Amino acid sequence: MRYIFLLSILLNSVWVKGQDDLLRQYIGKGKNTFSPSGNSFTGKGWEIIDSAVRVSNQVLIGEDHFLNEIPFFVSAITRKNNFQNFIIEVDPYSANLLEKKILSLSEVDFKLFNEQWQSTFSFYALKPEIELLKQMVKSGAEVGGTDQIILMADRLICNSLKQISKNKEAVKLYEQIDFESTRHLEEYVKDQSKPFFMLTPAFDSTLNKLLKLPLSTQEKQQLQDLKISKRIYSEGSHWLRLQLMKNNFYKYYYPAVTEQKTLYKFGSNHMTKGEGLIGGYDIGNIVYNIADSHYERSLHIMIVGKNGWQGSPFKGLPPSKLDPNEGDLKSLKLFFDLTDKEWTCFDLTKMHRPLRRGELKVDDLSMRRVLQGFDYLIVIPEVTAATFD
Repeated sequence: MRYIFLLSILLNSVWVKGQDDLLRQYIGKGKNTFSPSGNSFTGKGWEIIDSAVRVSNQVLIGEDHFLNEIPFFVSAITRKNNFQNFIIEVDPYSANLLEKKILSLSEVDFKLFNEQWQSTFSFYALKPEIELLKQMVKSGAEVGGTDQIILMADRLICNSLKQISKNKEAVKLYEQIDFESTRHLEEYVKDQSKPFFMLTPAFDSTLNKLLKLPLSTQEKQQLQDLKISKRIYSEGSHWLRLQLMKNNFYKYYYPAVTEQKTLYKFGSNHMTKGEGLIGGYDIGNIVYNIADSHYERSLHIMIVGKNGWQGSPFKGLPPSKLDPNEGDLKSLKLFFDLTDKEWTCFDLTKMHRPLRRGELKVDDLSMRRVLQGFDYLIVIPEVTAATFD
């Protein structure tokens, strides 16, 4: 019995090694490099991406946030393709407001607007991101967002509602949220143990007072979304966030965006065809299934940095150093090992069928979700931290 047990361990080890070798073969065969050139790229990897984007109406970019290189990559894609919609990881109201301001304000006035409200724009507070957004809007794309209202954007929402409210008491409460949110953010940047205003009992009290007032439909809707956003943060509920994002997508953008050429740009977890990288079914899964029902294929691209520096979500806080052997992306080690000095595009499509049929086994859950969820993985060998200025 002991020999049978040892033999089974040996055979299993051989089988696992065989599967690892097979996976390495697939990864190696799908590898192509490319390099930045002017405001675009050259090389076989870029030609593959460019061709795939050209023939797909639904293009989804799953990114690593706070980097300079990814907005540059997306900008290069949009210079060669005319997208009618740009759906991003902000709330619907901020997305709409940013689009309107870009279209209506001069460069000087927009700069002043940005300086005043920059901290509330989520990832688009960063200079390369807001420049990309301006490029998209000026090219004719309509901007949409599906996310919750972020912790710092309560004041932006309330300031906007103040402009349209006909209720004097509500206006005072909106101004109170604006003031307190600004003050709490300033304290948080100095001391990260301090809470954001949205996470305080005082915010709850002010919001509840607003919800009891006779307000316009627009005000009530945005205040309800503020309430849900507060719940997402206070409960740490990934699942409630997914529900809100899907609700916003269907409420504001479906079916129009799925019938036109649309670019989606979110964190990688949101852009998979199947289950997200940290669980649950997200925007990527919705778009994939809708495209499939139209006898079309959506294009899912994941792009990450291997080494270098990643920016901070808050102005005044330092960047962080990337380590390919640690953190969320360590499961991509096989890809990192094959990435040298050039940008590298890995074609994952050739692995989809073997994975479905069980001919290729991948035990690492994160790796399997990447392989099944994306068509291409792009690894940038060295990245730099995006900044606010």
